[in-house]
Parts: sequence; C-alpha cells; structure tokens
Amino acid sequence: MERVRIDFTVPGKFVRHLLISFTSNDAAGDGYDYGYEALNRDSYPYDLSWVVSGLKCTIQGVGAFDDTKKYPLWLFMSKEDDFEISLDTTENFENPIDVYIYDTIENTYTKINESSFKSHVGKGEYTDRFYLAFKSENTTSSSSVAKTLSTEDEILKNTKIQYLKNSKELYINTNGLATIKEIALTNVSGQRLFTSKSINNRSLKMPINQMTNQLVFVNVVTDIGQTTKQLIIH
Repeated sequence: MERVRIDFTVPGKFVRHLLISFTSNDAAGDGYDYGYEALNRDSYPYDLSWVVSGLKCTIQGVGAFDDTKKYPLWLFMSKEDDFEISLDTTENFENPIDVYIYDTIENTYTKINESSFKSHVGKGEYTDRFYLAFKSENTTSSSSVAKTLSTEDEILKNTKIQYLKNSKELYINTNGLATIKEIALTNVSGQRLFTSKSINNRSLKMPINQMTNQLVFVNVVTDIGQTTKQLIIH
C-alpha cells in the first residue's frame, strides 16, 4: 500500500504521528473500514486525528490514491499555542507526490514536503478547519512564491498580523513567503509606540501588554515590501 505519514507537533510539548494508507484495489473507502482504521482513544491536552465517519483515528485506510481528494483533520488545543504539521515520509509511490495542509479559514494550501505548516490558534476543538490535500486549488498556496502567488501584493495581503488576547502578544506570520525585516507600532495620533529592526524571521511573537486599551497600526516591513494592519489592543 502507498502510505503518507505526518507529524503534529506542539513545540517542546507534544508530538502525534498519523498515518494514511491507500489501497490500490479500493479495499477500503473514505468511511470507517474495520481493520483499516485505528481509533484515537487517548486524551491529551493537544492532539490531532483523522476524522473518519465522525470518529477520531490515528490511522486511516482509504481507496486508491486520488490527488483531488482532501482528508479532514480534527485538532484539539487545551490552550492557545503554536503548532506544526510536517511530512514524515511517503512510502511506495511510483512517482513523488506533493502533500499540503489546507486551512479553510485562511483559504491557504501549504506544501509540507520540505517545510512544516505552522500556525497559532486559540484554545478549543477544530473539526472542519484543517485538511490533508495533495494539490493546491487556489493562488494563496504558501508552497512556492513563484508558482502559487502571482504578485508580491498577494503575499503581503496574506501575511497574518494578529493580537493574541490571552498572552497579550503581537503575532506576525508571512506563511513562509517573506522575511520580516522591521515592525513599527503607532497610535491614531501618529505617535510611534514601538520599533524593532533587523528581525530576519518569517514569523514572530512579541509581548505588547504595555499597550492595552487602544487602537494601534502595525506596519510590517519585509524583504518584498510592507503592509499595515489596524488592531485593537485590549
């Protein structure tokens, strides 16, 4: 059988290994097939599973490989945190395949063959946000700047700039497509509140608890251009 193994990681805290197998003779289907699925019976503060007929599984067996299909993932986070989904290995494929994580909220396809999908979410259960996919279906894929995004403006438009209320941090993530060089925060009067230069990272988190209860403008300068977003800090 052809197989794809992925790893779910909460850095420094937890790793979950998942396996999906493809039966060339369609011995298994997209639903629950006895002998092909392994139920996830664990209860961990962070976890990821396949969703098969409404059941959470660590191993899933499906029919013949079809790159047009997407397979849903169930994510549980006991508190707001970073997480990653990476490709461990592919097995027994005659030709190399592309592997993506599809985020329905961000509407992005992130290729994980060479680098991990990284995200930051709040506490809770996510049942229909993330999917394993095998090809990109829109222009917001973060797998390749040249192939999947036609302009630098689109890259900047899809850069995440968020205020994380629980940890009182500013979170910026370019989805691996641009390098953050500098950030600056100003208030509605144009007063500069904070500046940080020579960052050279594609994502970052920084505390801004001293700026509570106000409207700020976050200007992010990258190696391909700059973008600004308005945030309410509370």
